[in-house]
Amino acid sequence: MEHAFVPVPGGAGKPYPPSRAGKPVFLTDDRGPVARRLARSLSDRGFSVVLNCLSEEPVPENCRKVRIDPLDQEGLEQLLRGLGPETCVLHPAPPPLRADVALADDKLWDRAFREGPLAALQTARAAGNALRGGSLVFLGDLHAEKPTGCAFLHSLGCAAVQMLCREAALDFAPKGISCHYVQRGVMESDLSNRNSRSNLYNEPQLQYPGRRLPEAEELAGLLSFLFSGEAALLNGADLRADGGMSLYYGEQETGKRPEGPADPEVPAPFLHGDPRRPSPKGRTALITGGGKGVGAGIARVFCAAGMRVCIGWNSSRELAEKTLAEIQAMGGEAFLYRADVTDRAQLEAMAAATAERYGGIDVLVNNAALQPNLFLHEYDEETFRRVWDINIGGYWRALQACLPYLRRSRSPRVVNLSSIHGKRPTLFDPGYAMTKGAIRMFTREAALELASSHITVNAVELGGCRIEGKTGGFPFKVRRLPEIERNPGHPLGGMCDPEDAGFLALYLAGEEASNITGAGIRLDAGSMLV
Repeated sequence: MEHAFVPVPGGAGKPYPPSRAGKPVFLTDDRGPVARRLARSLSDRGFSVVLNCLSEEPVPENCRKVRIDPLDQEGLEQLLRGLGPETCVLHPAPPPLRADVALADDKLWDRAFREGPLAALQTARAAGNALRGGSLVFLGDLHAEKPTGCAFLHSLGCAAVQMLCREAALDFAPKGISCHYVQRGVMESDLSNRNSRSNLYNEPQLQYPGRRLPEAEELAGLLSFLFSGEAALLNGADLRADGGMSLYYGEQETGKRPEGPADPEVPAPFLHGDPRRPSPKGRTALITGGGKGVGAGIARVFCAAGMRVCIGWNSSRELAEKTLAEIQAMGGEAFLYRADVTDRAQLEAMAAATAERYGGIDVLVNNAALQPNLFLHEYDEETFRRVWDINIGGYWRALQACLPYLRRSRSPRVVNLSSIHGKRPTLFDPGYAMTKGAIRMFTREAALELASSHITVNAVELGGCRIEGKTGGFPFKVRRLPEIERNPGHPLGGMCDPEDAGFLALYLAGEEASNITGAGIRLDAGSMLV
């Protein structure tokens, strides 16, 4: 399709199709210079920009000012209905809150949750109810994929919202609403995030192929396209707008290698059956949600290998006692401990009891989770808060509780159970998928932060797994047309068993995996391939 392009006053000579002129854009958060400069630039390009002013900074002259609580879904809906059904919504990630995995407190955790994932969820629900044919763009950054080294709560939020975007794209497509996630690169205003754990903010301009930091205004062209209605085929896409920065590896060294001593011999790795090969026997693991399902399978595998296990449980004493009886029948050593993963004191008491009984903790397996299987329009703030508090908050609190003991271990390991839905949307449970995306980045941030303590942190990303049933007895609500089910959903012949997760977790907990950290390993019988 051809357009009669005309220049836009103040738009740095950028053309635009006239049909975009005057189209309303609601920018949900003005905190940070990138958001404010984008508001001005989009207005220069002909959009009618409404800016939600949460900061005390002056409002650009060409923007309309409003002030509304980002968690007020009804207020957001009312505003969007007033702007029109084809309004474009731009939701930027909030500024990072500097915090360490090991040292952050519950107050900071709650603030990051409210400003990040919860505000994004309320915005998405409001847009889904109010719009017909508009666009919803989440503006994040590279930390949806790459750890910060200094602000893990920001990474969790970006990854969770990335998954929300994918869920909303599927949910809202019948309404003609397109959803996109934009990962912007490092800009001048981000340089205060420089830290000793990551190289991302060390002379970042030299990591761009163009050897310069981009300006916020340069994103306006991409956003204009996404808001135009001409980007429907990009629905649900992650757009990495970083000028090639994330592709940078280093410049090739030229010239001959200088003369010098030969490389030292690398010692041969331990081989299977080698008497020097470290054994899991005598090591201690704490498993949250270990009384049933996947956690029980991991506990059985660990105990069969000679490990001692604390089986953390909360919702089903009967299944936990059954798991313990199975372990004891095969000569394994374990004990039960009831602890709610949303309660920091209970987790600390469980970790202390494990260390007192077995002399320490070598391995933490984070597994306890909740999956209510609610569609996006069925979620409310209370339910989402509970899912977040268990599925990702429980992992963080358990790690904090176990850290003093892990740091004293000769071979400390953390294994986080996650899901393929940390990458692929569920459609039937966006809140669950958001937490699994957050676990992906929690794993990477913790791996980076705890590397100096020689603690490895990895994730097992499960597909379908045969278990007794989910906590709360929630049913699955998968909608698939039978006409498309021509091939098996699991190319290897069926779903995984809990013991399959146990075998992979046992490997990640062992010495052979000492150089693997920050990884997510998919265990799904090939379901992601079809």
